[in-house]
Amino acid sequence: MNRSFYSLGIFFSGLSIASGLLQSILYILLGAQLFYLDSFLPWFVILAIINLVWSLIILKYYHYKKYWFTFLAITFVTIATLYQHTVFYIILVSGKLKSYYIPALLLVLSIGILYAISLIFSRAGKRPWLKTAGIFTFILALVLISAIIWHMNSQDVQLKSTLDNFMQWASLTGNLIAVVFMMNFLSELRILKEENVDSTQHKSLESFLGLASTIALLATLIFGVWIARESYSALYWGKRNAERAQALVRLFENRTFVNSKGDTLLYLLLKPLDYDPKKKYPLVVSLPYGGYEASAAQLLSNDTNRRKYPAFLFVPHCPPGSGWGSILNYPAIDALVYEAIHALDKEPGVDVKRRYVTGVSRGGYGSWHFIGTSPEMFAAAIPVCGGGEPTLAPNMVSVSVWAFHGEKDRNVPVKGSRDMIEAIKKAGGNPRYTEFPGAGHNIWEQVIKTPDLLDWLFAQKRD
Repeated sequence: MNRSFYSLGIFFSGLSIASGLLQSILYILLGAQLFYLDSFLPWFVILAIINLVWSLIILKYYHYKKYWFTFLAITFVTIATLYQHTVFYIILVSGKLKSYYIPALLLVLSIGILYAISLIFSRAGKRPWLKTAGIFTFILALVLISAIIWHMNSQDVQLKSTLDNFMQWASLTGNLIAVVFMMNFLSELRILKEENVDSTQHKSLESFLGLASTIALLATLIFGVWIARESYSALYWGKRNAERAQALVRLFENRTFVNSKGDTLLYLLLKPLDYDPKKKYPLVVSLPYGGYEASAAQLLSNDTNRRKYPAFLFVPHCPPGSGWGSILNYPAIDALVYEAIHALDKEPGVDVKRRYVTGVSRGGYGSWHFIGTSPEMFAAAIPVCGGGEPTLAPNMVSVSVWAFHGEKDRNVPVKGSRDMIEAIKKAGGNPRYTEFPGAGHNIWEQVIKTPDLLDWLFAQKRD
């Protein structure tokens, strides 16, 4: 082994640490929202390449040192990691293979335990830093496997959230493994004798490695800045949305509905401006994508729209880990919401023939689900960036629908809306559909600029 190799190993271990820390921190701040940023896909590819190069360097090191058991173990880890990265890439691009990701991750962690054992008990364990890396890897892999299995088998929403946070922090500490390897390379580099090599071939190799390292560094910096800026923007707007949700809470009435079984639903209700109980008003059900963050309610609760489109605004609270229906692994509270809506029929002025439902993302799924399972309750729906069950399309024919989606949505693939629209048409319905070319998931600002959207909505009425 020469000094150039150790320098390369130190450089890529440092690059792996820096990029891994950045992603881990952003993941802690944004959660799964990070994966749907426009910058994440190229960033993920760069990170995967860096990790692959780092693995190849480690493989070369073990091969030179004749740590055969460890060499074999890291070979399997590298292959399993490539498989995991491929599965995750396909999920990001197409939304397919989601059911394969957890098994792929468990496979990597399980082989990682074998790798850790080889570092601790084989000849590689004679190197203190390598043995330390093995111990750390063993503990981390075992803890993560336990947390994942616990998460998969638990029905406790709060516990699942706690485990998610724990695994995020565990992944952050996992970057310390590369620090230990860096220390090992540094310790060996210090005792390595100065080289006396002046061949043209050696200089050419050094030039190539230097160029490759420079390209890797520049790519990491460019895409790192991009994803950091997008993450900051997402955090900023997340804060703004939370502030808007709080504004809704202050403007609306805070109410609680309890059914005969004792199930409880928190919700917000805003009565029409200049409310007259002798008049009839529509009821707009605005389904949040989390908590009380409901875009339609924010739009319709400003003074201008309250005067132009007087209506009751109903916003049910979305508990963490719950949904409105049609989303796998999200317990639906749709039946409880239906009961609460029927209870509002006793509210003076509610026109039961003019109930409308709308929502974005999770709320978009809910909008499709509501008109599919209880179509008699609603005159119209505006699902935004959602998806549903095409088999329920015949139930939706009697409901006026205007759906919206972004062509390049990676959070909720556009196929969800396309399939629903096609299914309703085949069932004999005549839904409206607007798809924004080149747009992603955040299309709400484009939706509200659609001409005559609210005029269309408030003109709908059940026979």
